[in-house]
Amino acid sequence: MIEKLRYKFIFITMTSVFVVMTGILILLNGFNYYHTVQRADDILAILADNNGTFPQLNEPPNGRIPDELVMPAAGFTSETPFETRFFKVVMDKNGRINQIDTSRIRSISTEEAGEYAIEVVDSERQSGYQNDFRFKQVVAADGSMMVLFVDNHRELETFRSFLKNAVLIGSVSFLLILLLVIVFSKRVVAPVQENLNKQKQFITDAGHEIKTPLTIISANNDVQELIDGESEWTKSTRNQIVRLNQLVEAMLALARMEEEGFLLKKETVSLSEIVAEEASPFQLLSDQRGQSFSVAIEADIILQANPDSLRQLCAILLDNAQKYVIDQGAIQLSLKTDKKKAVLSVQNTVAVMPEDLDRLFDRFYRENESRNQSAGGYGIGLSLAQAIVHQHGGSIHALALSDQHIQFQIVLPL
Repeated sequence: MIEKLRYKFIFITMTSVFVVMTGILILLNGFNYYHTVQRADDILAILADNNGTFPQLNEPPNGRIPDELVMPAAGFTSETPFETRFFKVVMDKNGRINQIDTSRIRSISTEEAGEYAIEVVDSERQSGYQNDFRFKQVVAADGSMMVLFVDNHRELETFRSFLKNAVLIGSVSFLLILLLVIVFSKRVVAPVQENLNKQKQFITDAGHEIKTPLTIISANNDVQELIDGESEWTKSTRNQIVRLNQLVEAMLALARMEEEGFLLKKETVSLSEIVAEEASPFQLLSDQRGQSFSVAIEADIILQANPDSLRQLCAILLDNAQKYVIDQGAIQLSLKTDKKKAVLSVQNTVAVMPEDLDRLFDRFYRENESRNQSAGGYGIGLSLAQAIVHQHGGSIHALALSDQHIQFQIVLPL
């Protein structure tokens, strides 16, 4: 239980860290990419407004053009026209190339520029990326087109490098955080472990302490019956003693199974025979109550298990079905094999389906207090059944087959 709690803590913590770190990486790189694209689009907009070139201003007497007069867009300086590598292709309305200007770029030939332009026009995209070139189509009033390309390779390489470094740093950071969480998770669950140990010890001590007064009360009740004879009071007392003894035994058994390192002694047993034997008295009881009880048991299902625990498991499930089946209802018991696993199912009709089926396995949980008291339930039987199943390396689940049909399914490895 503590290990499961520890793993759950690690999983939740690292999932939260992963979500936060992933969100930060996406935001940072998304903003970086947006800025890269936006800057290229701003350059293309300037080129489009100036017929595919940068605007030329008369140089002032001091030989310097003020930055704010050169480019209106933020982030541009007087060096931008000299740093930017671009080319343009002009086409008529029929798609024939009239002009190719590659004078401001050396990395691409005239033929390649023409091919790029044709591919862009055929794609019918107004803007986007062609390899590492950001492009923009400009259509004139007469139907002619000018396709502008800006070399964005350096900016994209910077973005890719930043992305790789961010992912690398994020991954290393995640692993370091995981290592720290694994180390400190033991300290986090230590108080829970201590409280659980104290709780188990208390249950064990209390169980043994309760047995002594119960024995005395039972003896006194027997003496009272010898003197005055059996009465409804002595009979009621005996019933309550039996109930308390059963509860104490169940609590002690559950505490033993939850002890760290506890293992049941296993041997080769026939699950088919055990289930059939345990089902027999419950079938007779159902017949007396006018309830339907159907049994489907596959023969010769053999496994390594503790026979007493398996009998107790079957008794708990069938007793639970008997307690909560509706009047004139139906109980179905089945045992079969499925892919090297034994599947035991107990199904019964209920008046009201429990809201949270998983909580049925919680210790002392009661969906309906008055209903449980009238049925004689303690709220511990299914917890004990779950502990038995886990001791055998299996799983147990409560399933709602319909609004009035509940099924407890146990899967055990063969």
